[in-house]
Amino acid sequence: MNRRTDEYGGSVSNRIRICTRVLEAVRSAVGPDFLVGIRISQSKVNDFEHKWENGEDDAKIIFKSLAAASADYIHTTEYDALRPAFEGDPLTLAALAKKYSMLPVIANGKLGDPGRAESALNEGADLIAIGTGALVNPDWVRKVKEGRPLNRFDHSFLHPIATVRDDELH
Repeated sequence: MNRRTDEYGGSVSNRIRICTRVLEAVRSAVGPDFLVGIRISQSKVNDFEHKWENGEDDAKIIFKSLAAASADYIHTTEYDALRPAFEGDPLTLAALAKKYSMLPVIANGKLGDPGRAESALNEGADLIAIGTGALVNPDWVRKVKEGRPLNRFDHSFLHPIATVRDDELH
């Protein structure tokens, strides 16, 4: 959707520039003792299956750029955090963030099941974030510790899904 031709469009280095400049500005404003992180995803509001065009090469540029911009952590979010980030590459987006940034990484995306959360931690994430699972289980940690069943999230109330109209693409 980014069809810009200025310094913020075109190459992946240009497209990540807005994020790095914001990180640098925030860091400058809050100083070195305040934690500053960034949440990033490949998917789009209208395309949950979208992948970065150049796969791991893009991930390398993106995550190295975010680390160089003084982020303290990276929070990755995917539709399914345990799926490989790219076809033919077994690494998840969180694992790629860790590999190229060397920063702490928070993974998010269908990790409300304790087994899936543990898998994410074993595959490169330092922390996991749960959204819908925590909404319906505000006592998630206690339930998991005690081996109690978790409430399931009913996604039907989230509909309709946001889409981008054809006239918004131009």
